[in-house]
Amino acid sequence: MQSSNAYRGANHRIVKQRNRATIFQAIRALSPIARAQLARRTGLNAATVTKIVDELIAAELVTETGYGTARIGRKPIHLQVNPSARFTLGIDITRSSITGAIVDLSGTIVECIKEAAGPWPTNDAFLAMLTGMIERLFDRLAPRGHDSVIGIGIGAPGSLSFHSGRFLAPPSYGSWDDLAVRTTVERRFNLPTRIDNNGNTSALAELWFGAGQGMGNFVLLNISTGVRAALVLDGDLYRGEHDFAGNLGHIPINAHGPRCVCGNYGCLETHVAVPRVLGSVRAALAIGEPSAIRAMMRDEDDLTLDMLIAAVRSGDALAVRVMDDVARALTVGIVTIIHALDPQMIVIGREMAKAGDLLLDPVRAAVRQRISPALRDVVRIEVSTLTDGPVIGAATLALREFFHAPLTHSNILAVRGEEEIERAATGTAIPVV
Repeated sequence: MQSSNAYRGANHRIVKQRNRATIFQAIRALSPIARAQLARRTGLNAATVTKIVDELIAAELVTETGYGTARIGRKPIHLQVNPSARFTLGIDITRSSITGAIVDLSGTIVECIKEAAGPWPTNDAFLAMLTGMIERLFDRLAPRGHDSVIGIGIGAPGSLSFHSGRFLAPPSYGSWDDLAVRTTVERRFNLPTRIDNNGNTSALAELWFGAGQGMGNFVLLNISTGVRAALVLDGDLYRGEHDFAGNLGHIPINAHGPRCVCGNYGCLETHVAVPRVLGSVRAALAIGEPSAIRAMMRDEDDLTLDMLIAAVRSGDALAVRVMDDVARALTVGIVTIIHALDPQMIVIGREMAKAGDLLLDPVRAAVRQRISPALRDVVRIEVSTLTDGPVIGAATLALREFFHAPLTHSNILAVRGEEEIERAATGTAIPVV
């Protein structure tokens, strides 16, 4: 049976809002660009483009940046988004830290605060840390004013529902089950708020500002305390029917491997997550295996991924063996992902990205041997170059909402339902993801 929304039309106000969003998105993606070029690229008539551009300039969201060249007639005036016109707040939460940032419309961090945090024993402790971070960001914003903030985006570990803003039975964060973070923050700060898992926020940063720009299909693998993936399919984040897509850290790669927190055995996470990798080094050192790593450590607990990487670079036998084990496990996971999803690119993010080509060169070589010859030269495997990608991506959750409705966003809490209708309408020339 068709849903009741299947035949819903679009009224004049929604069409106007959609056209305005299309122009604003096109200026962001294609600037510097002139009005005539906007009309050609969007398919809108020149009068509509001129009217919308004038509205955006009046709101100080778009600026004229100078003249282009023309063979005949008047020189075209170039346009671009004014990055300092508005700001979003991004919050990135991990198992051991919380990072907050003020981000402008170009994805540039204006202010950033990072603090050690966790473990998170109670919901109240978690919410107090979260709202405290947001308040400190507002203190940093004081010269610019509260009204310059268009929304808040939060990236958090574990599985959660993007649409409801609630956690979904996180195995490592039991007390957060069904915790309504989005509505709590919206009511506290009276700002539209979005929350997503920080695999998705990292992928969003890559899609808007990093290696994924212009790509329709790629997979991001964040490898740190755990492994969290995100899928960008057909130019948009794919969350799955129940918001559980992206749990690729729990692909089983060894049926007889160690037990995972998810209850399965031999998951990818149990072989490549940083604590597991460092645990392998500690176990080898404990039985007396020689290694230069021992001299780097002040005590048995003083072991970091940076030490392991430095030892690999120096040719230390233990370090090389451990990193080879990581490469073999990662190869199995990536081959599975490529065969299942046929992406243009795999991006490695978070802590394990520090290993760079030390890890990826053997992975690339092994993957080439195991996938279809037709894919060997077309699927890229890269590391993320966005140092602050997760927190920028969290801010982009709110940023993209603004690009959907640039001149009506102050009323988003009241019109969220209408925006969902607009988003479902067809015909947008340049999609926002």
